[in-house]
Amino acid sequence: MFKLWSNPRPPGGREEDKDQAIDGERLKMLGEHFSIGRKIRYFPEFQRDIVFHTIIIAWRVNDHYVYAREAIEKDDEGTPTGFLVGEKKTRLPLGKVKRLQLMVPDTTDMERSLDYVRRASLGRNGQFVRGNAITLISDTCQRGIPSVDTQVVSRIRMKDGPYADNQMVLIRPELDTLTIADQRQKARVASHVPVSLYLKDDAPPVGCILGDFSDVSLRLLVASDQKALPPMKVNDKVVVILNLGDAASIYRIRGSVFRTAADSCVIRLKQFYKDGDFSPIKTMDILEIKTGLLNLRF
Repeated sequence: MFKLWSNPRPPGGREEDKDQAIDGERLKMLGEHFSIGRKIRYFPEFQRDIVFHTIIIAWRVNDHYVYAREAIEKDDEGTPTGFLVGEKKTRLPLGKVKRLQLMVPDTTDMERSLDYVRRASLGRNGQFVRGNAITLISDTCQRGIPSVDTQVVSRIRMKDGPYADNQMVLIRPELDTLTIADQRQKARVASHVPVSLYLKDDAPPVGCILGDFSDVSLRLLVASDQKALPPMKVNDKVVVILNLGDAASIYRIRGSVFRTAADSCVIRLKQFYKDGDFSPIKTMDILEIKTGLLNLRF
């Protein structure tokens, strides 16, 4: 199975959870995009084709749970300066914070929705084995898509507090991996090729125009004889078929809707049809399509 590594340290080189100095600017960025109560997506073990939804339940600083954003003190520029912890709301200055963890629900049950191959790729004990990598992805902001790599610290059942008896997972964010990726800066090939968009397997195709194609997505435009694209929702599963001139240059791509409007939509690339079945799209598949587009004669 094709894997994309988002962390320079590959699996097997995992560090144990340890005390570390917390940088205020990095913490500010974490708070902007991975705040308490925020719904996010994540993929385990650097496998971008396995994406689940979750929510940040709490931050945990020096073994103190922080359940509310209001318990994080900030300066005039929004940089965290301390935390109010415990029943007495004792102030814990940022300079004394040595351990920072995030708490998310134990979503092991979601693994049942995976096919056998992807489920097996997570291992016998699933995605939340201590030391496993969990990459968090937040909502798109003006600069791009925020993400941060984390490591699983432990699975716990809460004994008290507002989430008593709930199964949770503690993960340690690696703040030096906190980035905002501008997907539009990925190398894109501009195009004006007619394509077929299938919203459902048994539905007739919708004629569209391929606006551009990149390593991670493609953009479709409304055809000149159409007034608008059909209604779509974010995360809808679709299939796009590109015909670049001959039988050997017909490409069938399965993806999910990332952004949609009346006159255009962006589709995230997920799978590629080859040898009679869909499988995760690979670098060679993307390069083949790009080469075909760049050498197409209109």
